[in-house]
Parts: sequence; structure tokens; C-alpha cells
Amino acid sequence: MQRFVISRTIFHIDMDAFFASVETVRDPSLSGKPVIVGGRPNSRGVVSTCSYEARAFGVHSAMSLSEAHRRCPHGIFLDGDFDLYREFSEKVMSIFYFFTPYVEAVSIDEAYLDISHVINETPVVLAKAIKKRVVDETRLNCSVGIASNKLVAKIASSKSKPNGLLEVIPGTEPTFLAPLSIQSIPGIGTKTQEVLNHEGIKTIADLQMFSQEELIQSYGASGYYYHQAARGQDNRPVAWENVSPKSIGAEITFSQDQSDFILISAQLKDLLGKAYRRLRAHKMRTRRVSLKLRFKDFKTISRSHTLSTHINEHSTLETVAFELLQLNYKGWPPLRLIGVSFEQLTDGYWQPTFW
Repeated sequence: MQRFVISRTIFHIDMDAFFASVETVRDPSLSGKPVIVGGRPNSRGVVSTCSYEARAFGVHSAMSLSEAHRRCPHGIFLDGDFDLYREFSEKVMSIFYFFTPYVEAVSIDEAYLDISHVINETPVVLAKAIKKRVVDETRLNCSVGIASNKLVAKIASSKSKPNGLLEVIPGTEPTFLAPLSIQSIPGIGTKTQEVLNHEGIKTIADLQMFSQEELIQSYGASGYYYHQAARGQDNRPVAWENVSPKSIGAEITFSQDQSDFILISAQLKDLLGKAYRRLRAHKMRTRRVSLKLRFKDFKTISRSHTLSTHINEHSTLETVAFELLQLNYKGWPPLRLIGVSFEQLTDGYWQPTFW
């Protein structure tokens, strides 16, 4: 009997200068300016993230704030608002879940997506659709690497920054990697690079010249990793199944503040559809529906309704959400953001409705 193997297609999506970009969304006057997030220049902290305008002056993450100020004295230093960054992160992740349930969030601003099962779109078309939706709903940019495995996808996304998209065709991984610096390989930091450079190994092509046995003999267990990575080999799965979400939701920040109840209702209906598709993808039920409203002045309220039992009926969840909207929004002041989420989730059982 003939066996068919579906090749893996992995996305690595990394938000560009995430914290600084979120600050620019909140305050558009920061656009095009050297924004440095992490604290005031006279504090003892380090840079969390900085805009690309600040990076042009040599500022980078983990640099001391005092050094960042020395290099970029006209930079705009901000303490950071991690609650806001978390909100944006959840919004971005919910977009990823709209396209596939196979999402592994590895940090607040990056994730792996396994889209091997998506056969009605090419990877590049799908990646462009994700990038567009992220921009439309958050006004943030991201970079996407596409490859047959996680390691190459991550390297590809880093090489496409900012706001880029790079696909590495299966079978071309060694050729793609060869001209890159060995520090392009995740896990090879500055100290390891110095050791390898001292041995004459500066590019991945240099690593490719050595056999697995030679690298293991010289560098122990790390040598095996160097050998595999240099050839673009990585069999790690996207670890989506290991984490059940505590809540599932979707939200949107309007491009212009809105008070039109019909438009707001239509947007809530769309958000409910997105959240429900994620609930269905995870085969979960919910007992609580929450509505989030953020007004023009950034004041935010959250209102919830707890059901008598866990359900997965779309019509009931929609009715509850719209009741929350009618009770808590009377058309003024204008809304900047609206969101809906399902909480108190339970998994392991999914009862499809007749319709």
C-alpha cells in the first residue's frame, strides 16, 4: 500500500520592535522617533525594546539604559506598560488562532505556527493574509519566516526584519544557511561564536565542512546540534497540544473611535465568530462570557456573565455577548476598542450542535 507523507510547513512570526511599536500605536506622535522602552536614562535598568530609529544609533535590547542614553541622547525613554503589551500580545495570538489551532507562543511577541494542514492557500499567500490582519487589527508589523521546520523558520524571520516575509523552499536549507554567520544559529551566542571563530569557523558554510563525528569530538553534545543546525535539520514539533488556553477571545482597536451602535454590533458579531472558531478548534466549552470596552480616553471596563453550565452553543454565547453590550454601552463616549472572550473553560468534550 502506498503511503503519502504530508510535508511540514512552519511559520515563525516575530513582532517588530514590539514594545516600542505598541507605544507608537498608543501615541502616534512617536512614529519615526527613537523610542527606547525600559526606564529612564538615569536608572540602573536595561533596554527592553527599542524602535528601529534608535537601533540606527547602536541601541539594542539588554543594553544598559545609561549606555543607550550615551549613544542616543535625544531618544525618548519610556518605563513601559506591560499590561498593555500583554493585551496586544493576546490580540495578536488570537489572530494566529484564527488561521490555525496549531500555535506555540514562545514569548510575548513571537510564535510558531504549523500550517501543514492548510491546503487551500500557498504558504506565502497565507502569511501575507496573517500580516495584513495583524496590521488591520493592531496597526503593528511582524516578520514571517516560512520553512519545513522551526529552526530554519526562525532564522528566516530574523533575516526578513523589519516587516518582511521569507520562504525557504524545502531542500534548499543548507544553501540558504551557508553564507550566514554562525551566530545566526539559535543558541550560538557571543562567547560560543568567539570560540568557533578562533577555530576558523565563521560562517555556517564553515560548519558544514565538518562531519558529525568531528564536531562531536571537538564540542561534545553541542557538536551534534551544530551539525544538525548547519544543515537545517530540526524535528521538533510545534508544541500546541501541551497548553490549554485559560481564556479564548478576540478584540479589535478601531482605526477611528466609534459610537455607531450598528457598526459596533457588526464588529462584535465578527469577533464572536473568531473566538468561537478557536473554541471549536480546541474542542472546549465555556461558562463565562466577558466583554471589554475601551473608550476614547483609554478608560477600560470589563463586564462578564457566568452561565449555569458549560456550553458551546454559538447562538447562546452570541445572545449573552450582545446583552452585555446593550447593558454597558449607550452610544457615548466613543469606543476605541471592543473585545469578547470566553472564560472558565473546560476541555475534553465537544458536542456539535445540529446546525
